[in-house]
Amino acid sequence: MKPKAGHEQIEMELLLPFLKEMLAEGREVKMTVTGNSMYPLLRDRQDSVLLAKEEQPKKYDIALFVRSNGEAVLHRIIKCGQDGFIMLGDNQYEKEGPILLSQVVAVAKGFYRGERFIPFNTWWCRLYTFVWSNAGILRKVLKPFVVWVGKLIKRAERME
Repeated sequence: MKPKAGHEQIEMELLLPFLKEMLAEGREVKMTVTGNSMYPLLRDRQDSVLLAKEEQPKKYDIALFVRSNGEAVLHRIIKCGQDGFIMLGDNQYEKEGPILLSQVVAVAKGFYRGERFIPFNTWWCRLYTFVWSNAGILRKVLKPFVVWVGKLIKRAERME
């Protein structure tokens, strides 16, 4: 997919040092989501997340971390332990971890759907996170329903 006019696509391995530097300075960074691992909440190349440095990420945070092979990934923390974090994409069924705190680059504070910013501390984001993260294998059954509800909400917003 081609980037929109005025937008450049930059490979993550080139972007990561600059991202870490900006976060270390206390700045927040808006980054376009690529991939489907966080669907249905975050849509590939349609939504963006607002990333910030977080000294102590918590359960249910969506974190950007770097795998041991150097790949940067945005997944949800589903468990915090002494050995590190257990991560899982909202559209995945295999847990990953332990991920060390030193591998976590940033935590998403919210996301942009179009021009609208939606913080992750809204009631419906917290409800979605709790239900989706604890649904386990039921997510396969629930996903079509969640997508359908999302389309209804979108349709209702257009009517306003």
